[in-house]
Amino acid sequence: MTLLERYRYYGELIVNFFRWDLQLHFFWGFVLTLCGVYWQPLLLSGLIVTVVKESLDVWSKGHWSWGDFWCGIGGCVLAFGFLLSVELLSWDEWRTLLRIYLNP
Repeated sequence: MTLLERYRYYGELIVNFFRWDLQLHFFWGFVLTLCGVYWQPLLLSGLIVTVVKESLDVWSKGHWSWGDFWCGIGGCVLAFGFLLSVELLSWDEWRTLLRIYLNP
């Protein structure tokens, strides 16, 4: 198997496992959460948009897509992990934000 054939094989395998719509949900969850670096309320936007979008799907299409939901949440979690690992977000800031949003 040549390098090109191996590349095509793995590419098809990934696309078959993670459909384009699932990749899109992951991407939006990741990017919206990363925007929290510039304005902290956006840290929760990836999570909020994922839940709202799936709620609207239940209302309009009549079903909840767990694949879309988990890929969106996965993007948010990976973005949080990235922000914490490069120290753009600290645990203290995260706890403070949660206290602000969860205790009105």
